[in-house]
Amino acid sequence: MLRQFSRAMTKHSLVDRKSYDFGVGMSLHSAEIHMVTTVNMHDGTGVTELAEELGTTKGAVSQLVGKLVKKRLLMKEADPEHGARVIIRTTDLGKTASDNHMAFHREHDRDFVEYMSQLDDVSYETIRDFGKQMNLWMDNYLK
Repeated sequence: MLRQFSRAMTKHSLVDRKSYDFGVGMSLHSAEIHMVTTVNMHDGTGVTELAEELGTTKGAVSQLVGKLVKKRLLMKEADPEHGARVIIRTTDLGKTASDNHMAFHREHDRDFVEYMSQLDDVSYETIRDFGKQMNLWMDNYLK
């Protein structure tokens, strides 16, 4: 069983390193498009919220947001209610990339989503708990 999951994690790592053009004329890596999509889903969010949502550091979020601002996928603006806080939003180009990214996943994940939807509640909870345990397992390697 662990061999199967190890193979899946290895393949995920390979997929994670690929870049794709989501219809905006530039290739984006997984971290980039997931940041754009997360910002798009949370219309007007801050660095702290993004770090919590993505499970990363505020420094990593700030760096990636800066890169995506330069690519014209995200924009930063001052929060009118909290002077020091910056609000991050998608640009029209970023919204296009995010929408195409979601369409990409609907197409590529269809079979897996169908498989998961056919599971009974007990099987689904078992898989969900297994996923949590895998995360804890990997957290130990990152300490």
